[in-house]
Amino acid sequence: MIKIAFKPPNKEQNKIPILEYYGYVITKLVDSFGMFSTFIDKLETFSMREKINDLEIKSPIYITGVPRSGTTITLEMLSEHPDLASHKYEHLLMPFIPYWFSQAINRLKITTESTERIHQDRIIINQDSPEAVEEIFWQKFFDNLHDESYITIIDEKVDNKKFEKFYKNHIKKLIISQESSRYIAKNNYNISRLEYLLKLFPDAKFLILIRNPINQISSIIKQQNLFIKMESDMPLLSDWNKMLGHHEFGQRNSLINLDNYKLIKKIRNLLNRPDSYVEGWAYYWAYMYNYVMKIIEINNKVKNASLIIKYEDLCEESSSTIDKILDHTNLPPKKFHNTKKYYSRCLERPSYYKPNFSDTEIKQILKITQPTAEKYGLEI
Repeated sequence: MIKIAFKPPNKEQNKIPILEYYGYVITKLVDSFGMFSTFIDKLETFSMREKINDLEIKSPIYITGVPRSGTTITLEMLSEHPDLASHKYEHLLMPFIPYWFSQAINRLKITTESTERIHQDRIIINQDSPEAVEEIFWQKFFDNLHDESYITIIDEKVDNKKFEKFYKNHIKKLIISQESSRYIAKNNYNISRLEYLLKLFPDAKFLILIRNPINQISSIIKQQNLFIKMESDMPLLSDWNKMLGHHEFGQRNSLINLDNYKLIKKIRNLLNRPDSYVEGWAYYWAYMYNYVMKIIEINNKVKNASLIIKYEDLCEESSSTIDKILDHTNLPPKKFHNTKKYYSRCLERPSYYKPNFSDTEIKQILKITQPTAEKYGLEI
């Protein structure tokens, strides 16, 4: 089990392998014919109706946070638990038929080589690696999710029967496909949907990741610059990310509007100027995590369902932090012994890059984020 590269990322790795171009073409075709995805989903669901009807979704786990807080590595780690079913990279090609497509991949014995993902952050992936896929479904059933001028909070007052029926059936198909008993997903956009998810699944568990803002903002900027360069070199990447619902980085980057368009507009204006770019991300970090804390403080159901995980604790106190995660999510620890041992040994803070902020920028970050960081017990 090798999930993390112990060498610095390959900075020259900015090309999409030829197999990925085929993936883009398939994704484009499915996205262009929206009725086709609905049709094949219903066919698969109908063929599995007896198994689906007999299955109950129990305590799904949702990993969320502001980007670059450790959500991906947490998903990588927990997806190793045999009780959990998660989306994989292979599902990006045909996301609406997880059962049939996985069967086809297995029968045809199609495999891909393990490689560092395009984020260049030491995480090694292949077709079986867990991936954030479900945003494809959210943006199909909800309008304007990635338009900054619209409020994108989805709370318990929202009623979308078509999505809820599809979503529950889809999760069941994924669980059946992987012969597991529970569902786990990483989706940073779910930070604005906690109350709605609890409405759908009252026993859901949330893992909310947070990181020292200086390091997290530095990592966000690093990724943003990387994706803009890659999309300039490979224009199809921007279009592909849009279809997949990946709007966190790159030329189509969009901010989450949590019912404060005035602040979102201010942040966007700051991000559009080189001299205030860092300041803009600092305001966004504080804005997002203030919202999370507010929801936890006013909603006991969300509070009880949530575990705040500091990225620094995950890296420096890995064993005890993993124990807290297993306890909160009610995952049997015995089945996770070897995986815990591996990650307790290899998790560490990135050493291949460091924040490169000026003294003025550091002061700006501290001034803007420190009040929020203190609420979470972060030392910066």
